[in-house]
Amino acid sequence: MIARQFVSYLLIFCFVAFLPVQNATAHGGVVEEDDLCVIKVNYLRAHFKVYQPSAAGHEQYCEDLPVAAESIFVMEYQHDSLSTMPIDFRIIRDVTGKGRFARIEDVDAIDDLEDATVYYQPPVVEPHIYTVNYEFLEEGGFIGIVSATHPETGKIYAAVFPFEVGFTGLGYWPFIIGLLLLIQFQYLLMSGRLRRWFGKEPVVAASLLVCVLLVTPAAFAESPIVTYTTPDGTPVINHMHSWILHIKDENGLGIEGAIVDVDGGMPEHNHGLPTKPRVTAELGGGDYRLEGMRFHMSGYWEIVVTITTDSGKSTVTIPIRL
Repeated sequence: MIARQFVSYLLIFCFVAFLPVQNATAHGGVVEEDDLCVIKVNYLRAHFKVYQPSAAGHEQYCEDLPVAAESIFVMEYQHDSLSTMPIDFRIIRDVTGKGRFARIEDVDAIDDLEDATVYYQPPVVEPHIYTVNYEFLEEGGFIGIVSATHPETGKIYAAVFPFEVGFTGLGYWPFIIGLLLLIQFQYLLMSGRLRRWFGKEPVVAASLLVCVLLVTPAAFAESPIVTYTTPDGTPVINHMHSWILHIKDENGLGIEGAIVDVDGGMPEHNHGLPTKPRVTAELGGGDYRLEGMRFHMSGYWEIVVTITTDSGKSTVTIPIRL
């Protein structure tokens, strides 16, 4: 019985620790589907992402933000109806007392909505992609409210998503739990109890130990930060040019020896890049020369950079508007 419980606890830990942190923290009006953040404004849907360029480069978030800084909210419509609707965007301090469980009814019950508001963008019709730029000055709990008005019926569709600024996720708890499990595992191994419990199946015990060793660092691994410069000057439409990619870890140290692949396209037009850019040289200090970049039309582009190292693979999206 004790052996089975021990195995069950370890397997549960392995499973939970391998879950992506963003998946575990999604809530409110934004959900993750097929590795994409989706906001649901009633039956209307849009891809939703948030960038903090000054703090985290081109790392994208679904809702919760790590620091108080300039934040760019981006919605890419999945329903064409949104392109004809006036949309307004409001951010309020969470004064509902409901935290992550706040809903539109809780927002409607606020006595003075204007007093709780820290940012408001009046209704505007954006034909393709809706963006909001706001700089948070303090950390804390907030609620985002997106409202879309039907141009013919006047009916208002709204989505509410509570989020935190200064959110740190699971912190060091996975590491602490993993360390405690390792200490317990070593005690049982040294006392000889594992041999008596597992009998002729020592492979099971060894596999569980490997699981803990592999899972613990994976539970709080962070994506690299990718920025770029253009030695050939500002990108010009239909002009081939090069980039220098600057790839750093969360501590600001350059990532060297990585395999870097680049792709991208225009989400609103559903097409990719007209060329196949590739990294031709590693320049040292986390810098990589990327050649073969070309944009054939103006608008909103996303460049997808995939970084593969010995510790795993990460993908970072760079938003560009030309």
